[in-house]
Amino acid sequence: MKRALLAAIMAVLTGAPVQSAQVKKLTMAEAVELALKQNHNLKVARFKVQEAQQEKAGAKSQYFPTLSNETNLLHVTELQDIDIPAGAFGRIPEVGPSPPYDLFIDQGKTTVVGSGMSLTQPITQLIRVHRQNKAAEADVASSRDEARYAEVEVALKVHEMYYNLLVAQLNRQAAEQQMQYADEDLRESANEVQNGSALKVTEISSQASELESKQTLLTADLQIDDLNVQFDDLLGLPVGTKLELDPAVKTEFALPPKDQCLRMAWAQNPEIRSAEDSVTKASAGVSVARTKFIPDVTAFARYSYQDGIPFLVHNFGTFGVSMNYDIFDFGRRRADIRQEQAQLREAEENLARLKDEVAVQVEQTYNKLQRTKSMVEVAQRVVDLRTEGERLASNQVQQGVVLVSEQRKASAEAFKAQADLLQASLTYVLARAELDRTMGVVSQF
Repeated sequence: MKRALLAAIMAVLTGAPVQSAQVKKLTMAEAVELALKQNHNLKVARFKVQEAQQEKAGAKSQYFPTLSNETNLLHVTELQDIDIPAGAFGRIPEVGPSPPYDLFIDQGKTTVVGSGMSLTQPITQLIRVHRQNKAAEADVASSRDEARYAEVEVALKVHEMYYNLLVAQLNRQAAEQQMQYADEDLRESANEVQNGSALKVTEISSQASELESKQTLLTADLQIDDLNVQFDDLLGLPVGTKLELDPAVKTEFALPPKDQCLRMAWAQNPEIRSAEDSVTKASAGVSVARTKFIPDVTAFARYSYQDGIPFLVHNFGTFGVSMNYDIFDFGRRRADIRQEQAQLREAEENLARLKDEVAVQVEQTYNKLQRTKSMVEVAQRVVDLRTEGERLASNQVQQGVVLVSEQRKASAEAFKAQADLLQASLTYVLARAELDRTMGVVSQF
């Protein structure tokens, strides 16, 4: 602790940056769970679901009455007067004409105030509102399917990144073994050239092999860094977090029959379900367009107050029914129906296309699983042979039969065989993850 504190103090005093790379250990299941929780694209997809739900709530509110207020303050530039000439009502004995002179009576006020509280309830429009609610429900379901599709895509991407990073790390170990072999081979070649038992070209060839091994190792380091940064972003972790992955990946799993996989895919695939929701929405759109031929009948009740209009009380109420109908619109409503019908046919054709595509994906992925399983078996036999070769080379070095470089070479080949086995195993598991994605399942393998 004292040494670490002293090193930190010296770094601050000298201006050197203090870096502490965070290391996070992850299994495959933990990585999938972390990505489903923190991935930015998934968060955006879930917010879209909330947006669609609020839109559905707004569409549902159209079933109920609406209470509104309208208030107006008006100024009239000129009023209508009542002109009563003198004597218009005759003459009164001993008084004279009635009225005795011309009268001019203003009607109302130049400033008029009006306010009304209205309660309206749509009647025939409820048919249209019902179909609009069906369309809004389809939007909510579609947004959920899109969020589900994003989840299975992220899960598949996690599998790909996890396996690629594991393979890259094992390839780096193989590159280290290859470089050790190249160093030992260069040392032995230099000794043989000095002893006169080999030509200079042998040493030059060994130097070139050593440089190529260093280049391979540097390339492996660069690839690991790139994959680590991409994986951090996928998991929603701070960039620069070092990931320590568990190489014990499950490669044994039960594979359902092909026809069962196809049925599950048609029932659960998010793209197919979203396409089915689009068909439902398009069908509701056709119904909504047809309701435009129905008159809009609305019941209303209104309480009003006014000040400034003559011959009208200040407070009064009205109630009744209003109807609104477009008698002729030059074919606009029929065009709307044809447009909605075209969208319905388009949605139905898109659904049929997606079902065919999913069937092809299931067939291809199922065949890929069978082929990659055979590749794993072959790679396992190669690992057994390379491991046995490494053991024999180690024994021969101890007996002085072969050079140390041969042992290094056998070790590098054994590591390379293990990397190939891991690559084949992960390709097999990744094919299962692709099948799960097609079936709409978040893969946990």
